Amino acid sequence: MAGVPREIPEEARRSTELFLSTADRSAPGLVTGFYLVGSVCFGDFHARGAGRGRLSTASDIDFVAVADRRPEPGEISALAQAHATTVARFPKPHFDGSVLTWADLAAGPDDCPDVPCMQEGRFTSAGRGGVNPVLFCELASRGIALRGPEPSDVDVWADQDALRAFTVDNLSRYWRPWWEKNRRTSALSLAIGMSPWFPVWAVLGVSRLHHLLATGEMTSKCGAGRYAAREFAPRWQRIIAESLSLRTEGAEGRRSYRNPLARRRDTLAFLDATIDDALALA
Repeated sequence: MAGVPREIPEEARRSTELFLSTADRSAPGLVTGFYLVGSVCFGDFHARGAGRGRLSTASDIDFVAVADRRPEPGEISALAQAHATTVARFPKPHFDGSVLTWADLAAGPDDCPDVPCMQEGRFTSAGRGGVNPVLFCELASRGIALRGPEPSDVDVWADQDALRAFTVDNLSRYWRPWWEKNRRTSALSLAIGMSPWFPVWAVLGVSRLHHLLATGEMTSKCGAGRYAAREFAPRWQRIIAESLSLRTEGAEGRRSYRNPLARRRDTLAFLDATIDDALALA
């Protein structure tokens, strides 16, 4: 593999090596670039976490594979098999990514067609999973090259105004309805709300978006938690510290909630206030 400028977690290294070696055997020369993005590129990768299954706080391995041209049907099958082989041997952390062309990287997400995507163990031959301004801007600014040129030497779309607009839209169209749905006291919403995943996803997730709108910079979940601990009111410090502790398995923050219902209540209150505050920055 190409020289790596930052330390790669073992879980990411082994999954990547297996995927690329399997793809190369079946479709030699197809994958000419491969980049790690997401939590790995921010140095915020946590292979284990609190909770289980879909409600685990563990990190995913996020990547962008790049080809010189659109894969042929047989090559798409080879990519599907390479992904299946990888997740069969290493089912966790999830190995998630998209297969783009170099031209796609330059054109940006709006001009990118449906492409092969891999998410939570599932392969889709033509989809949009993760193809958005966040992916492109992460790759341009922080992507780790395991194959191909460094991102700084590649023409990668990175429109900051579009990233900001996407963030505002995400707050309005995803997070506000998500808050509305989860504040209802159904059996399902209560079960989800009492899981460790709930505050990590919500508190740190919305804090990331607030950070971007306030500073113009992208950050990780833990980076967002540190930002929130510095900048947000004392009212929210307990749930921020709890979320950081759950994300890092106690390495940062502090756990203090004995009652998961109280933690759910504070998570929802934090979400409500922080969404409004972030939108006011737009």
